[in-house]
Amino acid sequence: MLALLVALQTQDFGRILDDPKLDGSIAAVVVADRDGKILFERNSRTHVMPASNMKLLSNSFALYQLGPDRKGETRFWKEPTRTVVESTGDPMLTHDQLVEARNRLRLDRRLPVYLHEEYAPGWGENWEYGDLPNKYAAPVCAFNVDRGSFEIWSQGGKPQFRPEAYGTRVVPAALPKGTTTRYDPFTRTVYATNAAFTKDQRVDTLSLPHPDEAAASLLGSRMVPTDEVPRRAPDLVIAGPKIIDVVGACLPPSDNQLAEQLLMLGARTEGPLGLDAYATARTRLTNFLTRIVGIDPADVKVDDGSGLSRHNYVTARAIVKLLAWSDHQPTALQWRAALAHAGKGTLASRLKGIEFTGKTGSLDLVAALSGYVQTRNGETRIVSIIFNQFGCSPAEARGIADRIVAAASD
Repeated sequence: MLALLVALQTQDFGRILDDPKLDGSIAAVVVADRDGKILFERNSRTHVMPASNMKLLSNSFALYQLGPDRKGETRFWKEPTRTVVESTGDPMLTHDQLVEARNRLRLDRRLPVYLHEEYAPGWGENWEYGDLPNKYAAPVCAFNVDRGSFEIWSQGGKPQFRPEAYGTRVVPAALPKGTTTRYDPFTRTVYATNAAFTKDQRVDTLSLPHPDEAAASLLGSRMVPTDEVPRRAPDLVIAGPKIIDVVGACLPPSDNQLAEQLLMLGARTEGPLGLDAYATARTRLTNFLTRIVGIDPADVKVDDGSGLSRHNYVTARAIVKLLAWSDHQPTALQWRAALAHAGKGTLASRLKGIEFTGKTGSLDLVAALSGYVQTRNGETRIVSIIFNQFGCSPAEARGIADRIVAAASD
């Protein structure tokens, strides 16, 4: 009977994927049981861009390497001629926390801030130029503030930066029709038309070109990199959230900055990242995937931790392998709880009425959906659906992916 049901479902999956809307596209799909045994596959070994499904790789890596309860720390020393800060990496450190630290220590903002941070690779080397002004493409560094971002608002007909300007200025400019602002992070300039600030609202959320310098500016006059910190105990320590809480803040809303931070934090457990932190982190994540999880080395190429890079590739069977492995770890319940749930996060308007937890992925001509679906008889199915180079609308591609998940739940 079970074999008959699987055969019927296989036919359903095939019919769904034969939708003319996917003509000419790459459709990589695997449906498996909880142990990873494949029940249906199409192009399961084809290399595809995963978009934000890449976060499944970086987040599971960090959770395995660090454990769910590890916390990053930011340590402060008040010295007569300087302030010293050491950051092991707190991806969720905020402006308000730094201001509170400054006030508690009564720091002299005329003094320099000597900073030791465990990694600061900056932008992903293959991120596209057009992404860089945006919050989702903020540079990566251990000492950070507000996930490397800040906001520009219209208030009373004038521009207002929140929580700080961090040296950014607004310059009047004539821009293409339909565009009211354009931000250049390299010169810290927002070019704006008169129409940009006509009503009170948030105009945009922007990336900080050097988040560590911005964070240091809240404490002192300038940032000075250093490899040495005082030997005495810190005057103040700010502990970040648990790693599992960072994972939970990353996956449902698909936060790129947190994903890149988790990649670095996971890689750092094996030793210093060196001058080329991304190269080291890529190697260590790849080793985890191939040696610990058991993914075929031919099935994955790591370029970053968030999926923003168009130079990542995976196979659908690799994603299923990872999800099956993760569901048999001591952290399995925490892992599933940290994923996006049907009707919430990036799945807020999708898969309602279906017991699904997983991860979406969206990029130009990429639509991905991978995770766990409960069948009507209480079994767990694992799915990975990745469409590349489709000619239909993204909404139509997502709709086809949702139909596959619905079929897997029957």
